[in-house]
Amino acid sequence: MSLTSILSSAGAALTTAQYQIAVSQTNVANADDASYSRKTVSTTATTQTLAVSTATVTRAADAYLAKAVDKTAAVDGRDAVIDTYMQSYDASLGSVDGGDDVSSLLTAFQTALTSLASSSTTATKASAVSAASSLASSIQSLSDEIQSLRSQANLQIGETVDTINSTLETIQALNDQIVSTTASGGDVSDLEDRRAAAVTTLSSLMGVSTYKTSDNRVVVYTSGGEQLLGASVAKLSYEASSSLSASAVYPGAIAGVTVNGKDITTSLTGGKLGGLVSLRDDILVGEQDALDQLTSTLIDLVNTAANSGSASPPPNSLTSSETVSGTDAFSATGSVRVAVTNSSGAVVSTVDIDLSAYATVDDLVAGLNSVSGLSASISNGKLTIAATSSGNGVALADIDASVGGDGFSAYFGFNDIFSGDSAVDIAVASGLTTDPSRFPTATMDVSGALAVGQIGVASGDTGAASAISSALSSSTSFTAAGNLTAGQSSLIAYAGSFVSTAATTIADAASQAETSGDAHDAAVSRLANLTTVNLDEELAMLEVYQQVYQANAQLTSIVQELFDTLINMVN
Repeated sequence: MSLTSILSSAGAALTTAQYQIAVSQTNVANADDASYSRKTVSTTATTQTLAVSTATVTRAADAYLAKAVDKTAAVDGRDAVIDTYMQSYDASLGSVDGGDDVSSLLTAFQTALTSLASSSTTATKASAVSAASSLASSIQSLSDEIQSLRSQANLQIGETVDTINSTLETIQALNDQIVSTTASGGDVSDLEDRRAAAVTTLSSLMGVSTYKTSDNRVVVYTSGGEQLLGASVAKLSYEASSSLSASAVYPGAIAGVTVNGKDITTSLTGGKLGGLVSLRDDILVGEQDALDQLTSTLIDLVNTAANSGSASPPPNSLTSSETVSGTDAFSATGSVRVAVTNSSGAVVSTVDIDLSAYATVDDLVAGLNSVSGLSASISNGKLTIAATSSGNGVALADIDASVGGDGFSAYFGFNDIFSGDSAVDIAVASGLTTDPSRFPTATMDVSGALAVGQIGVASGDTGAASAISSALSSSTSFTAAGNLTAGQSSLIAYAGSFVSTAATTIADAASQAETSGDAHDAAVSRLANLTTVNLDEELAMLEVYQQVYQANAQLTSIVQELFDTLINMVN
């Protein structure tokens, strides 16, 4: 081998060693960067006769493990956000130990009713109204929290869509740089690291599928098959509402997430976005449905039982909770006993009114006005029946009365305990909160005729209070709602099932999030074992590269000395 070829080979080796040292030093500097992959230098000879070589930087990578990281990131992103929201929901449910959950408060209401049924006093009436108020307030607060969480999730959907679009643009920019640099023979390893990290971030946000083209460009699709990124970005579009009501659901009042005008909401099942959509449209809606069924059944059972009775002593007036108009059609069967009583519950006047005789509400009002000592009128859409004497009261009792399937008092809601129709608007009737003595505890006898002076509503009678309490424990039909199946049970048992099922849902979300997080961490760890920088190994290789550099530098020096000697000999 000539001195010239030796010098050329040594020079190439010096250049390669310098490159290897530089790459190794970069590896060491980025050892703590989780998105950085270890780089190595590979060399190839450029000629068969000379040891001159070219160096290429290669990043440590594994396509299969990278796919596993992205896949588990999508599951982890979804389950983590669901768990976060369910923990907030858990805080609003209350606890059995604290006695502030819906089931415990319903039981407390029944306990207050039992005490009222045992002894109808001012204190026990006030206690029953207080327990009903606590129950209604808790239900409404829980409903408000569910809708607040749905609204929060809805806003986060909009924010997440913006982040996804930004991430897609980042990947597109990196794609363009990588394709261009690859074509010119440049080093793209760092760009590929950044792109891989961006794809993992995107996967955690919505769950995607990807593949790499022959020119080293990453193409991205949604899990439903819609292309998000190819030669250009197809951005997601979404218009988020600031707040949601219980009646606002998707599809309908809530807009869909679209790509190129196509609604892809139902295919969004992975990543943070999929978790937020599931929370807003499924999980929290199911909880609201179950709570609404519990609440509507509570209102119906309690008010139906309460309207079979009367306060003792009867109040001076009764006002309907339902809105009516005089021209409304009125179709009913059976009779209703209307009694005017004194403060002791003794009958002043009474009439059994045949309801089938009236065709409109105005006709009914006229019939009620025919009762001695009684006045009926409609004001602001409410029907009021009042005793004309301030010292007297009004009591009602059905005699096989049926108005639209309800009793007379129940149809109009003269003795309602609760107002509202669902968990959104349940409350204790305003008349009871200001005057608990109006709580219907007694019943008026309809087994026979009542004569003037006879006791119509006994002061110690607690038949209505007992009926309300019994209604809470009676078997009732429930349809499927949320995670609760259809079936027969008491309202007390249903409330217990609602709380326990919600607790199970919350616990399952936490367990699933932990499992998904562990799976993602394991996938990241497996990839990291292959791709991350091992400082001990890297420092050892750095020492080898330096030794190679020194050896070739010494060889170059020796060749230079030989050249000098030859030149001197010639001279």
